[in-house]
Amino acid sequence: MKKAYFSIAFAICILMLSSFIFSDHPTSSNHNNAFTSIDDNKFYYVLDNRYKGGSDAFLELFEQKIKYPNDALENCRVGMSKVNLKVDKDGNMTYELSNPLGFGIDKAVSDFMDLTKSEWKAWNRASELDLTIGFSIVNSSDSYYPHEADLVIKRRPTYKWSTGDMFCASDESNTKKINKLMKKKKYAKALPYIEEMLRRYPDNEEYKGFLATAK
Repeated sequence: MKKAYFSIAFAICILMLSSFIFSDHPTSSNHNNAFTSIDDNKFYYVLDNRYKGGSDAFLELFEQKIKYPNDALENCRVGMSKVNLKVDKDGNMTYELSNPLGFGIDKAVSDFMDLTKSEWKAWNRASELDLTIGFSIVNSSDSYYPHEADLVIKRRPTYKWSTGDMFCASDESNTKKINKLMKKKKYAKALPYIEEMLRRYPDNEEYKGFLATAK
């Protein structure tokens, strides 16, 4: 009986080992030299498997081509642009933008994505990636930096921000203003501040709740 149990356990171990060795686990190139699954890091998984030259080539093109629009910089426009990117099995790429930021930012993102259209590879299945691009203005006192974004374009202003302006104010200043106005039920006055914070943090449930109430 013990011998039979040992044989069964040994056979199971062999099956598990073989499934690991021959599984289709792509490696991440030049990032951590470790196995990367689609759940661990989808950003690099998709780019390394679908983009010609991998993620390194994509990031190099991004750094070369996409710039902070002057109009956005002059108007303190910051936030997170969201791109839903799809690549079919033949390598045809389509994309949709959400969370529009205006002041030339959406066009800058679209122009960059259009540049990549001929650079996607065919593969054995379709791929989808939700890409986030943060536009950040960093000042010594009032700063916005989207830590959760996949890619960030950061600039330092050549002028002093006006902390009384919702677009140029810090997150803390805008949030205090929102809480104060919402408490007084001054929804119309709170709305522009809420919309500004949702441009910065489009998935924030608290700001979404404020928006639903203010509208």
